Amino acid sequence: MARICFIVVAGLDGNLSNRCATGAGLGSFQHRGSLEPVIPAVTSTMQATLSTGVEPGRHGIIANGLYTFGRTEVQRHLDQGSFAEFRRQTSFWEQANALVQVPRFWAGAGKRVAMLFWQQSMPDAADIVLTPKPEHTSDGKTVTACWSNPADLYPKLTAELGPFPLQAYWGPFAGAASTQWIVKSAVRVWKLQRVDLELVYLPLLDYNLQRMGPDHPAVAADLVALDQSVAELLAVVRADGGRAIVCGDYGVTAVSRCLMPNRLLRGAGLLRTRADEQGKLLVDYQASTAFAMVDHQVAHVYCDQRHTDSVRRLLEGLAGVEHVLAGSAELRAWGLDSPRSGQLVLLAAADAWFAHDWWESDAEKPAWQFTVDIHRKPGYDPREMFLDAPRRCIAQDVALVKGSHGIRPTDSGHAPVVLSDVALPAHDGRLPAAAVAAWLHATL
Repeated sequence: MARICFIVVAGLDGNLSNRCATGAGLGSFQHRGSLEPVIPAVTSTMQATLSTGVEPGRHGIIANGLYTFGRTEVQRHLDQGSFAEFRRQTSFWEQANALVQVPRFWAGAGKRVAMLFWQQSMPDAADIVLTPKPEHTSDGKTVTACWSNPADLYPKLTAELGPFPLQAYWGPFAGAASTQWIVKSAVRVWKLQRVDLELVYLPLLDYNLQRMGPDHPAVAADLVALDQSVAELLAVVRADGGRAIVCGDYGVTAVSRCLMPNRLLRGAGLLRTRADEQGKLLVDYQASTAFAMVDHQVAHVYCDQRHTDSVRRLLEGLAGVEHVLAGSAELRAWGLDSPRSGQLVLLAAADAWFAHDWWESDAEKPAWQFTVDIHRKPGYDPREMFLDAPRRCIAQDVALVKGSHGIRPTDSGHAPVVLSDVALPAHDGRLPAAAVAAWLHATL
């Protein structure tokens, strides 16, 4: 049995890891394989699967967001300290561990566990928890902050490392600084907390893979920075007798078109809107027959059961939609048979992604659409990584986005990679993401 440091690197696939084949970082592992991600292959869903050993239909984290309108089972776990009205409709990036509907694989095993920057970890998913939790002031400002258990962990790290660079974690200035800070904090937690299992999330590759696409030269520079940071953590873990495992959560593929199912639903009279105090258009959830909660290349469509068939026919006609899943049998076949899933689930073609927009022009958009605002937008918005400098706001042009993920990769090179100091379990082809938990449990 060994102490394990399990590092999830956003967007690390076989093609990218092959470019770091030598050295003390990603090239230093004895064992290598590829992973079969779940659908949707997005951050929160994959992390929940890796830490529970079951598919989304069972653990309930069916996307990075949850449709919360009228759903008391979900609403009671929401963080309503800011933007409560919006969070009670559709809420992204909720952090409550209670939202995960099955135990983590280490529950009851008597092992000491740390989770660093993993989703749905608050307050008690592990013995040690460190996660970003920015506080929003009444005048709209965001205060840089992390939440930790024990409570004094983050203040101690801040005293030594400085505050966590939140602007480098998400938004137009996202980059290497956040990953470097996370690695340094992981080194200190590994040394001082003496955990049996440390789970660490590193986001660096995610930014430019989406901004510029997987073939852009900027990604090469990110790989160098990532490799150096990973090597720093690996050296400490191995010197202390521990074993390390690096795992990608999805592969990012090039995209060239954006799909807007909510605009289509609005045009058909199925999505209704209401004006806010400035006359901008919000979704009227009460009056709407159908609404699409979008997340990268997957969209959950929540609709009146009486209209499911007609909504399905409409969305099947949206160019760029590869599959429209409906009914328990179809959803179960894709691992998404959960009460939290939409009545319909849309899967995009490999070169397409979904945006949440229902507006016909910028004049209809509320002010938060022009800002980095992950808790009021009812969908994941990669445009938040682009700055429209002349207008001093977040860019609105969907054509800026060059990479996305969420569906299963058709090209084997885009399958997430697994790099390990420990022999991988026997498997036929790609290791299923749901099998990782049992492997880790047996290794501890």
